[in-house]
Formats: sequence, structure tokens, C-alpha cells
Amino acid sequence: MNKLLIFIPLLFISYGLSAASTGNITTSKIVDQCFDKYGENNVECLEEMSDKSEHQLKKSYQKKLKEINSFDYTKWWMADENRRSGMADALKKSQVQWLKYRSDYCNAATTAAQGTHYLGAAFTSCEINMNKRRIAEIEMIKLDTE
Repeated sequence: MNKLLIFIPLLFISYGLSAASTGNITTSKIVDQCFDKYGENNVECLEEMSDKSEHQLKKSYQKKLKEINSFDYTKWWMADENRRSGMADALKKSQVQWLKYRSDYCNAATTAAQGTHYLGAAFTSCEINMNKRRIAEIEMIKLDTE
């Protein structure tokens, strides 16, 4: 029984540590597939993957913005139309700021790849990975309090 009491917390700790590890923001399986298929002649593939990722981000953002703008704000305590429009404005502002942040962050994250043939792939991977994270953040915005 004592061994079990020691094992269970260790299991949770090891799971937490493995979940906390983040890997390399400048690599992605999608970009690796472009390299596997086209070798160093992968520019078109990288552009296609980047465009798909941008489309998914834009779609998620627009969907959430539409959801906010059409939400029945009377479900919120003491809410009015200004509060709803303020939420939409805040999302718009945060998206503009986030896009700049993503660009700056990926520039910093890909510094080691500068001057190499891998720079395009590293930057594309960074943006794809950042877009996935942003989509998850956007989806976490809940309008109902239930």
C-alpha cells in the first residue's frame, strides 16, 4: 500500500513533466513532409502549408468574431450592446497585436537557421505552430457562463 501511495504521485509528476516539454517551435511534421516529398525544392509545398495554416487561423478568428457579434448579450449580467461590441473590438485588437507578436517571435526563434537552407522551413514551422496555439486560444473564448 505504501508503495502505491508513492507511485501515484510520481506518475502524476512524470506526466506533468512530459506534458510541459514543448519541443522545438521551428519544426513541424507538416513541414517535414514537404522535405520528405520534395527535398530542398519544397518552396511551393511550404507556401501551400503556410496558406492552409493562415486560412485556418483566419477562419477561426472570423467565426469567433461572428459569434460575438451575434451573441445575445442579455444573457450576461448587467450587459448591454456596448459590452458586446467592446468584446469584439478587444478580439480585433488582440489579433492585430498577436500577428505582430507571431512575426517577431518567429524571427527570434529562427535566428539559428538564418543563413541556412532551412530558414524558410523553420519560419513556416514556427508560424504553423503558433497559428495552432492561437486557434486554441480563440476557441477558449466562451460567451456563455455555463
